[in-house]
Amino acid sequence: MNKCPSIANLFVFSAALAGVCDAIAQEAPTNLDSLAIVTLSEVTVSAPKVIHKADMDVYVPSKQAVEESQNGMALLQNLMIPNINVNQIMGTVRIGIDNVEIRINGRQASVEQLTMLSPSSVKRIEWIDNPGLRYNNARAVINVVVVNPDSGGSFMAQGMQAFAQPWGNGYLNLKLNQGHSQWEVGLFGRYTNKIGAYREYEETFTRPDGSSITRTETPVAGYLSMSNLNPEVIYSYMIPEKTTVWAAFSYNKEWPTERYSEGRMESSGDIRQLTLREYKSSSGYRPKLNVYVEQKLPRRQILALDASGSLFYGNSVHSYSEQSIPDNVDIDVYTRISERIQTLRLEGSYIKNWNNGRLTSGMQYNFTHSWSTREKGGSNYQQRDQVYFFSEYFRKVGAVSLTGGLGVQYTGLTMANRNNPNSTWSFRPRLSAAYRLSRTSQFRLNFTMWPTTPGLSQTDSEPQQIDGFQYQIGNPDLHTYNSYRTSLQYNLSLNRINAVIETRWTTRPGAIAPWLNWVDDRLITSFENSRKQTEWQVSIAPQVEVIPKIFSIAGSIRYSHSSSSGTGYRHVLDDWSGHLSLNGMYRQFALIVSFDRNPANLTGEIINTGEKTSDIALSYRIKGLQAAVGMFMPFTRYRMSSESLARYNKNCNVLRSRSFDKMAFLRLSYNISWGKQKKAMRKLINTSDEIEQTNAATR
Repeated sequence: MNKCPSIANLFVFSAALAGVCDAIAQEAPTNLDSLAIVTLSEVTVSAPKVIHKADMDVYVPSKQAVEESQNGMALLQNLMIPNINVNQIMGTVRIGIDNVEIRINGRQASVEQLTMLSPSSVKRIEWIDNPGLRYNNARAVINVVVVNPDSGGSFMAQGMQAFAQPWGNGYLNLKLNQGHSQWEVGLFGRYTNKIGAYREYEETFTRPDGSSITRTETPVAGYLSMSNLNPEVIYSYMIPEKTTVWAAFSYNKEWPTERYSEGRMESSGDIRQLTLREYKSSSGYRPKLNVYVEQKLPRRQILALDASGSLFYGNSVHSYSEQSIPDNVDIDVYTRISERIQTLRLEGSYIKNWNNGRLTSGMQYNFTHSWSTREKGGSNYQQRDQVYFFSEYFRKVGAVSLTGGLGVQYTGLTMANRNNPNSTWSFRPRLSAAYRLSRTSQFRLNFTMWPTTPGLSQTDSEPQQIDGFQYQIGNPDLHTYNSYRTSLQYNLSLNRINAVIETRWTTRPGAIAPWLNWVDDRLITSFENSRKQTEWQVSIAPQVEVIPKIFSIAGSIRYSHSSSSGTGYRHVLDDWSGHLSLNGMYRQFALIVSFDRNPANLTGEIINTGEKTSDIALSYRIKGLQAAVGMFMPFTRYRMSSESLARYNKNCNVLRSRSFDKMAFLRLSYNISWGKQKKAMRKLINTSDEIEQTNAATR
């Protein structure tokens, strides 16, 4: 029996970062090389490239970083902010396994919108790794502050294509200005068309009487597909320091995101060899309208209103078959779910500023109505009404900065197969204290709490067949649970070195997790509010400018200890993860090399291990044109896995792709601007209307 591969020590990361830590001990105080010039009205002052504030870190891009970057995503990667893992090829911005919330001038934005930013328009980047109450449940926030150059328009285009694989992405963006108005048209798309992939799978089923059966799957064929297209039209009207109006209409089309696997399966105690085929896909389209209005009031007050609405129509498909050689079909399972989701988001905020303080108050209303229908009969619906009030006060007293706030959230869930609505009230306190030891170092202590409501798939009580004897049945009696997080962080900023050392502890009593049980000859996967999930994590993330303006290194090493307990189980996971980035620039050339080992996540009895990736890219820039050649997975093999520790079904599922390994690509990008252009608006708040599509159950 093959064991699921264990997580090895990160020798490469340790060696590189050990040198970094040694360099930290030998660094001299800040000199002129580490200063950026910031102009405030008629006064010019010097400030460090990284400014550690009480509630955020502020990065001022250097002229060289701007010149070497063709878009906002590239600029963020070139800044090499500690703890952030930016991957242009995959189109992700993460901290550990969590996505970082992207904002542009305070309004929530997508990675695609970040990509289509002109680097010359970026004045500073605010890194908020402990977001306040107005950011709701965001794990971390990047706010890109943009002031457009003084020109009447701009055009950006980029295309990236693999040499020997059907994989690529690209975008077009045009901005035009007239008086106080600005029009923007953008188009972004990605495609992955049946990239070769296969899985290694082994499972052991154990019945309550102790009898068991082990099944091993040998891969034969498989593929992955994922393609989407996202056009967007934006209009903004701004009277500087007075009124702002911003409106956007977007349409996201997602073609079937597919995963197909075929293999030969052998079972203990059975001489037959079976051909196993499994197919999983999801697709849909989503129009969305967003409107924002901001009015500045006397005495440094701001009132902002934001509204968005969207419709989603999609399908989720799962098919599974086991066929005896040569052609007897023993098991044939097919599930197709059609879904319609309506969302409405409203938010209002009031902000009052003083010289050493700030008050932020507001209200959010989120409405989601989901309706799903199965092709073979049966339907399910869920309506979620969420009202959230919050108020937060920030005060600076000498070297100490204090933030305190309280949010109150009401959540009402109306679900199929449940007579009474499920309603909960949750209090969301947040406390934060920062102490500046010196101009170059600072401590931060934070505490926050937030609720999580059950999803539609988790509450869908209609049975879904997975394979010959496995079924999934949701639990409509699930309830909202709270998460509590405490973190202590130390920031250090020296001559050519920035470093973050952090420890954080998170606990989730009653966290929702899968739960398995035998009913007659069927193994049922359902969901429960488990006893508790906890995680303790410690990390160090340094960034070193080894050769000023030429060569830099950034990375992180992270250790986590997680535990989960529920009905009949308690599991513990120790995990090492991290990333390493090397960035070289010389004249018109730029070289980026990165290694990423995403952390594993323990939820209930399931361990999900993120992707292990590496990439390298060499680019050359001439005026507005940049050409780059690179390779995805040049030093490692693509791998992503999940493992079940359940007593009734232990399994290990490893996804691999030879097509991604050593995949070479070409990237071309072009930027141009002209004329006289107005200053860009700044949007302070933004409604969030993320949707959760119902997924057909799978192995």
